[in-house]
Amino acid sequence: MFIDLDDTIWDFRANSMLALRQVYDELALSKEIPDYDRFKTLYMAANRELWEAYHHNRITKDFLIVERFSRPFREMGNSVSDDREFLMLLNDRYLDILARQKNLVPGAADLLDYLTAQGYRLYILSNGFAEVQSRKLESAGISGYFRRLILSDEIGVTKPDRRLFDYALQQVGAEASETLIVGDNYDADILGAINAGWGTIYFNRDNLPITGLQPDYVVTALSDIKQIL
Repeated sequence: MFIDLDDTIWDFRANSMLALRQVYDELALSKEIPDYDRFKTLYMAANRELWEAYHHNRITKDFLIVERFSRPFREMGNSVSDDREFLMLLNDRYLDILARQKNLVPGAADLLDYLTAQGYRLYILSNGFAEVQSRKLESAGISGYFRRLILSDEIGVTKPDRRLFDYALQQVGAEASETLIVGDNYDADILGAINAGWGTIYFNRDNLPITGLQPDYVVTALSDIKQIL
């Protein structure tokens, strides 16, 4: 069984807000954008759009990490948007703080205990960055549940590209027919896995409408997975 990390078991939403607030205060970003809520809104919109593009290999990792911080300043008419050195410093500090956060999605720890007791071989499959993903697992105290962390960074291909799913199978010595993924991103996790021949459990945390191919299972809470497996 493969499990996506961010917002499937590790609560990226909560943890990223903690990290963003801390870096805003530490680097005195209020001098550039006095309204934190405005900064947060602009950053979240940029980050969401850029990650969607990154999933589909339309932009590079380097472009993503600079642009997501550049755009809020640019939209506010601030020249900091062109200061690449400062933007990289901002990104590095944000990722360092982010990787230290411990919040899990509700029900994650209980689910991992259950799946381990049931004998599932657990792996992480993530598009997240290599420099922070393993640290997130350690900070949250859940690294011991997983036999291997497999990242898109390893081969330069992101979910939903089938090549990453095939690569993951090769790395763990499994067949698609005996493999299942749990993920919160319908496009990256679920469609990608369906196209690779995997079983799918869509963690539809926000109860979004499904307009494409149907997952094998849909849950709105991680605890519901215990009724399936």
